[in-house]
Amino acid sequence: MVTSADSRAVRQDVALAVAVGALWVVVVSVASGWDYWHPRWIESYWWAGAWLMVPMALRRLAPGAAFWATAVGYPISYLLLIQGSDLQSDFHVVPVLVAAFAVTQAGSLRAWLAGVISIGSIVLMEAGFAGLADLLHGGGVGGLSRHPSHALLLATLAAAATVLGMLFQRLAATSASLAQRNVALEALQELRAREAVRSERTRIARELHDVVAHHVSAIVVRAQAADHVGDDDPGACRDAVRWIAPAGREALESMRSVVRVLRDDVVESGATPLTGRLRGSTDLAPPMTPQLGLVDLGAVIDRVRGAGLEVSAELPAVLPACSPAVGLAVVRVAQEALTNVLMHSGATRVDVRLTAPPGGLVLQVRDPGPARPQTGEARQRHGLLNMHERAAGCGGEVMAGPAVDGGWVVRMAVPYSDD
Repeated sequence: MVTSADSRAVRQDVALAVAVGALWVVVVSVASGWDYWHPRWIESYWWAGAWLMVPMALRRLAPGAAFWATAVGYPISYLLLIQGSDLQSDFHVVPVLVAAFAVTQAGSLRAWLAGVISIGSIVLMEAGFAGLADLLHGGGVGGLSRHPSHALLLATLAAAATVLGMLFQRLAATSASLAQRNVALEALQELRAREAVRSERTRIARELHDVVAHHVSAIVVRAQAADHVGDDDPGACRDAVRWIAPAGREALESMRSVVRVLRDDVVESGATPLTGRLRGSTDLAPPMTPQLGLVDLGAVIDRVRGAGLEVSAELPAVLPACSPAVGLAVVRVAQEALTNVLMHSGATRVDVRLTAPPGGLVLQVRDPGPARPQTGEARQRHGLLNMHERAAGCGGEVMAGPAVDGGWVVRMAVPYSDD
C-alpha cells in the first residue's frame, strides 16, 4: 500500500533526477563551447546524463528494475551509440555507480551480486565490444590490456558504491529499529504513568476510607445510641456529646494528616503550594505527623469501646518490633475490621487477638453476629478490598468470612518486615 509519504518521496526523487539531468546538460553545453575540449562522441555525454536520471528517479519506487536496466541496458546502448568503441570518459560510469548504490541502499539486491554485476558492466564499457570478443575467443582484452590499472580503479569504484549503499541500508534499518523501540518505550512509559496514577489514586482512596470511615462510623454509632436512649436517660446524650466532640476533632486531625502527606508529595516533586506563594512563606513543607504503628492499636480499640461496643482485646505484653509499614497495616486492618462490626453487625461485643508467632504477626478480629441487613452501597465492601491490599503490600494475606460457629472473622497474617 502506497502512502502519501511514499508518493511524496517518489516525487522528490523524480524532481532531484530532473534537476541533476538539467545540471548535466548545462555543464556539458558550457564545456562543449571551450576551445580545448573536443570529445570524440559528444552524444555519449548526453546519453550518460540521460541514464543517470533513471536510477535516481526510481531509487525508491523500483530500485531493482532501475539497477538491472542501468547495469545491462546502459552499457550495451552506450557501446552501440559510439559504434562499439571503449569507454570515452570516466564520468560515463556514474549511472552504473549510482544504480549500484541505490539498489543496495534499498536492500532490493544482495550486495555481492550487485557488486559483481556493476563491475562486469563497467568492464564491458571499458573494453568495448571488440575487447569483449577478444576475451571470449581467448585473446587479449583490447582496452583492458592497454589500461589494466584504470579498469581496476573503475571496478574498485563500483565495489565501493555497492559497499557504501549496503552501509547506508544498515544504518537506515538501525535507525528504523531504534525509532520503533523509542515508540514502544514511550508507550510503555505512558502505560506505567497511568498505572502509577491509578495506584496513587487507589492509595489516597484507601487512606481516606480508613481514616474517615473509622472515626465517622464510631461517631454515628454513638450518636444513634444516645438518640435511642435520650428520652429515658438525658445523661447519656451529654456523655455522647462529650465523647463525640473529641472524636470529631481526632477525625479532622487524621484527615489533615492525609492532606499533609499529599501536599508533601507536591513539595517533593518541585511544585510550590498555592498557600505558600500567597502567604510568602519560606517554609513550604508542612509539618510531618508520626505514622501509626502497633502502639496505636490500643487507641483504636479504646475508640471503638467509646462508641459503645464491648471489645475483648488480647495483645502481647510487649509489642514485637516490626517495620513501620507492617505496623501501619496491622492497625489499619484492625481499625477497618472493628468499623465493619460497628456498621454491619448486630453484635454487642467483639474479640481482638494479636499474636507474634515465629516469622510474623497474626491479627484476628471476631464478632458473634448476627449481620445487619445491608444496602446496595454497603455491599460494595470497599473496606475488605482495602484490607487485602494492605496485607498484600507487606507480603501477607487477609482472610475474611463467616466463622464456623457463627458470626464473622477477619484474620491477617503478615511478616515482621515488608522487605
